[in-house]
Amino acid sequence: MKNYYSVKLLSLILILTLTNCKKNEKVEVENIGVEQISNNDPKAYEIKGKNIFLREGPGTKYKKLINQKATEIIGETQFMEVDNSCTVSIEEEKDGWAKIRVVDPPHLTATHSGWIPLKSIIKGEEQITNIDLSKLKYEIIKTSENNVSKNYNIYLEIKNLSKDEIISFIKQFREKNCNSCTISIFDNKSIKNLIDKYPLNKNEYLKFADHFVAWSTFDSPKSVSFYPFQDSKYTEYGGKNFKEEKMK
Repeated sequence: MKNYYSVKLLSLILILTLTNCKKNEKVEVENIGVEQISNNDPKAYEIKGKNIFLREGPGTKYKKLINQKATEIIGETQFMEVDNSCTVSIEEEKDGWAKIRVVDPPHLTATHSGWIPLKSIIKGEEQITNIDLSKLKYEIIKTSENNVSKNYNIYLEIKNLSKDEIISFIKQFREKNCNSCTISIFDNKSIKNLIDKYPLNKNEYLKFADHFVAWSTFDSPKSVSFYPFQDSKYTEYGGKNFKEEKMK
């Protein structure tokens, strides 16, 4: 399973680095031809959520902006997007939408400017409230460590928890336990014996994917990927229980 984790992680790093705000020192900005510009705007805001597409105008009737560089490299159409790993400045507001420009990471500032829903921008008191860890049922079911990261595999009872609350849990857990670690969240302890198993057969893969709730890697602690193994392989194996679509 470690081998598949590695391939999956590298693929995720490449795609996210090219398509949204995820930062990764292993991918050189200059090598993918993205121009950097300075931005001294003191008004910078965080984003709530992920996979928020930039559009040509203030509304869903406007087209999503194409990420030309990522499209050329990956070989299929990729759209510009922002998520909770980036900060943005607001250039204009209209009809519940905001025209934004990415401030951080700076290598996207020159290219990533467009319209997103205003509700996706966190302003002042709208910051996500930390969830009370003492009220949650969770358990570290397995750990491992290498020379760059400690890996925590955690069972978390996610009943009635929203994405924001799971993100808050991961943030607080990291603050209390590790400076640089990868955190994997599972909603069932029965997958413990599958975590480091490789390869997984069809049924094992489907089970693992269905209970692997969230993943936050050491190199991008603000970014959380939900149900990361419900991917093309999951579809190929006949998986149909796409749980992220049902999350709050």
